[in-house]
Parts: sequence; C-alpha cells; structure tokens
Amino acid sequence: MSDGFINSRSKHGALKVRITSMNCPNDECRGLTVDMHIAGVKSVGHVGPSGGSSTTEINMEDVRWHKRLLPEARVMPLPASVPDEIRITYEEAVLISEISGRAAAAMARRCLQGIVRNFFNIPQEKRGNLGAELSFVKDRIDPDLWEDIQTLRSVGDIGAHMDKNVDQIIDVSPQEARSLIELIETLFAEWYAAKEKRAKNKEALQQIFREKRQAQKDAKEAGKSTVEGIEE
Repeated sequence: MSDGFINSRSKHGALKVRITSMNCPNDECRGLTVDMHIAGVKSVGHVGPSGGSSTTEINMEDVRWHKRLLPEARVMPLPASVPDEIRITYEEAVLISEISGRAAAAMARRCLQGIVRNFFNIPQEKRGNLGAELSFVKDRIDPDLWEDIQTLRSVGDIGAHMDKNVDQIIDVSPQEARSLIELIETLFAEWYAAKEKRAKNKEALQQIFREKRQAQKDAKEAGKSTVEGIEE
C-alpha cells in the first residue's frame, strides 16, 4: 500500500491517492489485484502551546474516485461452446460497467439476445424483437430465471433506446449494471456449462458401455475357444 499527494490546485482541493495491491493466495492462481482510491485528506496530530506537529493523511471516509487497475475487469472464464461474438459482447459489458452503467446495461441486453438466439437455435424467421424471441422459448426457461431475464431486458432497453423526452436521463449505476452482468454469467453457467457437462457425462457413459460390451464379446470369444479346445 502506498499514498501520495496529487495536484492540489484544482477545484477539488487537497487530495491524496492510495494504491493497494493483493495477490490471490491460491497457488494455482496467484493473480494480482491493484486498486486506486483518490480521497480527501485529514489532519493527524495537534499543534498546541507546548509545541507538537500536525501532518495530513488520506481520508478513506472521503473517497472521491475509485478504480480497479488490475485486472481490468472481472471476466469469468466462459465455456468453449460460447460463440465469439457473444464472448466479445460480454467482455465489453464488463469492461464498460465501471464507466457507464447505461452502456453496460445495453451491452448486457445485446448479449442476452445473442445467447437466446444461439442456445435455443431461434429460427431466422422468428428473429427480430427480443421480447418475441423470448416468448418463443418461454416454456423452456425456468420461471424464476424468466423473471430475472425480463428485468435485464427492460433495464437494457433504457440503455439501448433514447426516451421520447430527451431531457430526461434515467441512469443505471455501475452496481446495477454489475447485477445484470451477473445474470448473464448465470446463463453461461446454467445453460452452456451445464450442457457441456451433460455432453461430457454422456460421452463418458457411452465409453463405459462400449468398453463393457467389448469385454463381454471378448469373454464370449474366450469361452468359445475353450470349448472348441476341449472338444478337440
């Protein structure tokens, strides 16, 4: 952890910047996280009649700006079956979320539409409006998840479409955008990752079946050879 003064001649007055870093304790990860906080300052110590000194230090109760420097974004590893366009859109939503919640919400909505089209293989003639596409597969989506998806779509619409009253700004905070992104990550886990796992389990079961069937055939052939040897 290190602190330092920054330019104090701006309208923001005296400020300090604090850089903190930590590494993941998992030996398989050892990833590095670096955060930057810019905050006001506070006096420490006291100058009285008998002397003494006063210094200033960063006031973490008065943080004006915070930014994570490393890693650039909390991007989850995606299943291999996720198409590149969806992967890129998801990563862009995560990267922009700290800067613009509305932009991240719009990207999350776009990512949702790509996921629905790809995962459920929406026919070309049924593509167009996200609401209609979702209705087309509603009976294939868990009811609790369905409600959350509708919320993502609605909030994403706020970011994607300008309101009729252009003077009215409906904001989406970075925290709210993060909640939308976490739903996208849930879909990756519960749809794509789960599907891949089922496919791997199916292949493993089929391999077991093939090996047992072959062992059964080998045993029959061995038994037949033994009987023929006895007859001779």
